[in-house]
Amino acid sequence: MKILVTGSLGFVGANLCNYFSSLGGNKVIGIDNRYKVIGSNSNYDLITSNGTEFEYCDIRNQNDVEQLFKKHDGFDVVLHMAAQVAFKCSVENPRLDFEINAFGTFNLLEATRIYSIDATFVYASTNQVYGELKNEPIKEYDTRFDYVNLSNGVPESYEKDFLSPYGCSKGAGDMYTLDYARVYGMNTVVTRFGGIYGELQYSYEDHGWVSFITEMLVKNKEFNRFGHGKQVRDILYVSDIVNAIKLVIEKISTVRGEAFNIAGGVKNTLSVLELLQVLEELTGNKEKSKINPMRQADKIVMYLDISKANSILGWEPKVGVKEGLSRLIKWHSER
Repeated sequence: MKILVTGSLGFVGANLCNYFSSLGGNKVIGIDNRYKVIGSNSNYDLITSNGTEFEYCDIRNQNDVEQLFKKHDGFDVVLHMAAQVAFKCSVENPRLDFEINAFGTFNLLEATRIYSIDATFVYASTNQVYGELKNEPIKEYDTRFDYVNLSNGVPESYEKDFLSPYGCSKGAGDMYTLDYARVYGMNTVVTRFGGIYGELQYSYEDHGWVSFITEMLVKNKEFNRFGHGKQVRDILYVSDIVNAIKLVIEKISTVRGEAFNIAGGVKNTLSVLELLQVLEELTGNKEKSKINPMRQADKIVMYLDISKANSILGWEPKVGVKEGLSRLIKWHSER
């Protein structure tokens, strides 16, 4: 297969490049505009040494995208992972956020429609499309809050509410991707990620909370955290993301036009306080967090119901919390 991976120097994109390049018979083309500086060079060296053909491309530029598709005579698979991912950045620069997440996705969908109409197109969406869930009751426990009614988390059918510029831009890409299946009969699928973590995730304070906090404990450094620490998320190790996308490609004839929650689910939920406790046990270091006020639009509880992906794709997470964090600690320690 001829596979295009956008955002190939990013966390999920680089892992996808490495996986599909390792399989015989694939030609993997990775594109990126190097907008995210942290980790870019390391991931570039890694994916190109593993067989991915890298090209500079800015998905905001329609001509760049069209010329890419023409040059390679189209693609069999388009894995669209490129995104502006930081909430803070979306508030400070909503135009840039829109151009990358919404308009960039539109450019890729149009190029796929014109030059690769039969290609499988997988869009990386986010749990942010479900919004604030402000009418969903929650209950407080010793180390966490939790839903009262959503025992398995938020399902795909839940009402959409694009909270924040980031939620709006990603939600627009999400809806466009689904609509291209309805209107043009294209093989498009949306994967809505929860909290994701693992090797090659060069995180920072405003994005990638699990990896950022893990790195701080590994290095025995002080760091900022926000709020009471009882906020809950589900977390998913990157190898499980790769496996989910592999299954989507294999089953595209039956799953086209669908949206799937690809997340840790209820069995892989953690509060910030619980994460700190596990990391202290695994690293032997005492956490050194400085508590700050809760950030705007920071939801108390957010985790996703993954039963649809389980029943239709036959997918579920294989890497548990402690195993995944142990792998992440090892990666941070070695680099």
